Amino acid sequence: MKFLKKLESGITKANDITAVIASFFIIPMIVVVIAEVVIRNAFMHHLNLAIDVSWILFVIFSFLGVGYALAKNIHIKVDFFYNLLKRRGKIIVNLIGYPILVFLPLFSLVFSMYVLTIDAIVNDLPAFLTPWEYPLWPIRLLICVGMVLMTLQAGVKLAERIREIRGMKSEHDREIPDTKEGEA
Repeated sequence: MKFLKKLESGITKANDITAVIASFFIIPMIVVVIAEVVIRNAFMHHLNLAIDVSWILFVIFSFLGVGYALAKNIHIKVDFFYNLLKRRGKIIVNLIGYPILVFLPLFSLVFSMYVLTIDAIVNDLPAFLTPWEYPLWPIRLLICVGMVLMTLQAGVKLAERIREIRGMKSEHDREIPDTKEGEA
């Protein structure tokens, strides 16, 4: 059990570090978008390179930050019905929902992205939607890393819910509140 808790802490720490690294992509992305808008409006010239760079930075930022969002419980959720449940009901929904709604899609996405990344590396594929022929594999590799980290963090969350239903806690478990939003 000690090993699993250390593994969970390591996965969460990896997502924390990855989120810090991913956050450095925000400023360049904003600068590139602003530069493209200024150049387009001031000089009536469209920069395809700026659009490429901005979407690449956005994809990298998004996929590297998704595991962190899951770890900190700041991801988008549909809470309308969920908040009507008592604490134990929420845990049961999580125990059923994670394997079906999270792991099955994530395993297929991670496998697909792995295959696409290997294909891009082996065949040295360039980007195909742009005249700028940058290698595609680094982007696909970062997406794959982000997906793997999210899958691992989802495993941590599932383990937390299992421990919670069994009455055990760890230092980074977040208790699911038994109150509805707005109630004290």
